[in-house]
Amino acid sequence: MFISSDSVRNLVPFIPDVWEIHSSVNKPVIALPDRPPESTWAYVIAIKKDKKMQVFIYLFREQSREGVFYTYDQGEVELMNAKAVFNEALDFTGSMGFIMERVELSDVKGQREEAIKSVPAFMADLKLYKGSSEVDELVLDSVYEGGEGAQGGAAEEVLKIKGGKQWSARILSLF
Repeated sequence: MFISSDSVRNLVPFIPDVWEIHSSVNKPVIALPDRPPESTWAYVIAIKKDKKMQVFIYLFREQSREGVFYTYDQGEVELMNAKAVFNEALDFTGSMGFIMERVELSDVKGQREEAIKSVPAFMADLKLYKGSSEVDELVLDSVYEGGEGAQGGAAEEVLKIKGGKQWSARILSLF
C-alpha cells in the first residue's frame, strides 16, 4: 500500500540511481486531501540502491507548483519483489484516472540525466518547472478541404508550430 509522505521533498540525491520512470500522459483533475481540485500529473519512479528498490509515486499539481510524494508503506523492497510493488503503484495511479507510460531513459549519460531532471520530482525548486502550457503549441491550418479524403484516402496538410517552423503531415480520414 502507498501512503502520503511529508518527509520526502524531492528526489535530487537519487538521480544517479533511477531505475525506471513512468509518467502520466493525461492530467486529470484530482482533489488531494486538504487541497482544492486541480489538474495533476502523476509519476511512478523506481530507485535502485544496492540490492533493494524503492518505489515512489509523485503527484504534481502544475498550476500551484506543488508536489506530493507517496511511498510504499514497507519502504525499500528486495529486487525480486520490486516488479509487484511497481505494478501496485501503476494500479494506484490508474485508479485515480491517470494513463501511465514508460519514460524512455537514454543510455547516454548526459541525455539520461537531462530526461530525469525534466521530471518535477527531481527538482529542488518547482518554480523552475517548464509546464506543458509553456511548450510550443501545435496549430493545424486546415484539417480537410474536400477531395478524396472522405472516400478513405489521405489529405496532406501543413502544420505550423509556434515560432515559424513548418511540418508536413498526412492526415488520414476516419470517414
